[in-house]
Amino acid sequence: MDLAYRTEDSNPLLAAVCPEEVLAGTNLNIHAADEMLIFLEESFGGDRDPALAVYFQSGLLIWETFRAILTWHFGSLDRVGRLLDFASGYGRVTRFIVRDLPPERVWVSDIYTEGVRFQEEQLGVHGQVSTASPDDFQAAERFDCILVSSLFSHLPEATFHGWLARLRGLLAPGGLLVFSVHDWSLLHPERERTPEGFLFEAISESGSLAKSQYGTCWVTEAFVRRAVERAAPGSSVHRIPRGFCNFQDLYVVADRPAADFSGLTVRALPEGYVDSCKLTPPDRLDLSGWVVDRVSGQPVREVRVAVDGEVLQVCRLFHPRGDVAELLFKNDVRIEAQGWRFAVRLPRGTSRSTGALTIRVIDANGLESVLYAATIDAALLASLQRDLVTMAAETARLRKEHAEALVQRRAEADYEISVLEARIAAMENSRFWKIRNGWFGIKRKLGLTREE
Repeated sequence: MDLAYRTEDSNPLLAAVCPEEVLAGTNLNIHAADEMLIFLEESFGGDRDPALAVYFQSGLLIWETFRAILTWHFGSLDRVGRLLDFASGYGRVTRFIVRDLPPERVWVSDIYTEGVRFQEEQLGVHGQVSTASPDDFQAAERFDCILVSSLFSHLPEATFHGWLARLRGLLAPGGLLVFSVHDWSLLHPERERTPEGFLFEAISESGSLAKSQYGTCWVTEAFVRRAVERAAPGSSVHRIPRGFCNFQDLYVVADRPAADFSGLTVRALPEGYVDSCKLTPPDRLDLSGWVVDRVSGQPVREVRVAVDGEVLQVCRLFHPRGDVAELLFKNDVRIEAQGWRFAVRLPRGTSRSTGALTIRVIDANGLESVLYAATIDAALLASLQRDLVTMAAETARLRKEHAEALVQRRAEADYEISVLEARIAAMENSRFWKIRNGWFGIKRKLGLTREE
């Protein structure tokens, strides 16, 4: 079997961002055809290390979110008889599910036959290959819970309704359906909205599925609630904004009327960005960026920078980043972005090519999470690339302004010339100018002047 990563492989960046106890007990084999890893690697410019870190980190985060929802609904994971991980891909999330649930109680389904067979072999779960049309999908079992990661964020409207009804039909009485969507708020402000609250485009990260069947869609909460009422009348629906990897919205559909969702809490991680990473030889590293907890709206407690697991500096004094708040979160006045800076000395003997640079944040509740992770060289290269993009954009702007200024000055000069020419023409046609020309004509005839 062709694997992109093996459990026995050693990756310092992965070890730096994922808990050791999780890695020690998890099957980390990744199939070479796993489109999620391929997409992440392309997103990082071909750098495998951060792609692997995000792949496993996001899979763990998704399962931790689902696990909190299941515990709220069932009281205990022991009471989940059958769980279906639908649109499971090659097991990014499933590998963590089977840490908490016996594999014999877990089913997976995906349109990729190879992905289903891989999970059966590697994780010991039950597998069923999915279909392009929901009408063609048949399953003998009924499930206490169906989890759907990032499928309904890619479907055309008819298929959206079709899969929602089909999966609802596979729920056991009292069961739970959880799925993620792209909310309307993720659309660019200038994009035209539809009155139905649904917009589909034939674009996606998939390199093998037809874009017309698996593209990208955005929905309003009203649209989702109408769709659930149509597919599962009498069910209770709860929306968790940005509950899926701090990006997509999660919808929890409980097969009972008037369910009380007040006790359901899902942890949302702070978000942030590294604006700059510079190295001053021989060993000084300067970093700057920002962090925000957009869900709670509360300021974070601290940000830490570490190299190969060693914390080098802690930032507790932040400066306001109004530019970030205005650009990214202008629709929410509660949100204030916090700026941070570090100037650290790299430990002696640190390898820039393999040294794991991590930035962690402690939120208002004292919970820790990874804000950024990369090798030192990768972080430096990414910062340089951002600078080059910024410089290119600034150069283009200046060139445009210069060209516009030249056009403007040319237009002003042409106007001034036309005004002067008009004045000359007016003077030449005036009575005074005709008398002047006549007088000079007489003087020339008398030989008194040679002026024209």
